[in-house]
Amino acid sequence: MSVIPTWWVIFREPNPAQMDIVAVEPAPSVADAQDARCAEFVQAGQHAYVITAPDADAASDIAGRVWARELVSTPARLAAADAYLAANSRTE
Repeated sequence: MSVIPTWWVIFREPNPAQMDIVAVEPAPSVADAQDARCAEFVQAGQHAYVITAPDADAASDIAGRVWARELVSTPARLAAADAYLAANSRTE
């Protein structure tokens, strides 16, 4: 039986309607390392999803879908994204 690895998909949200994946890395196995890495995310204005997936690409894809699902299922986030897009849309 093979173990499916756990990944940290690190991302930032430059605006309410956008997610940029910064990195995908194996999750630290030691609690102190996890705490230190989380502090680095906070300092950098980043977030992370912890995803179990066979590889980094699959983890990245899953994180993108999770982020999108959270966006559309949270009324306040969706309203903020809609407002941002309306205020920044170009008519050409």
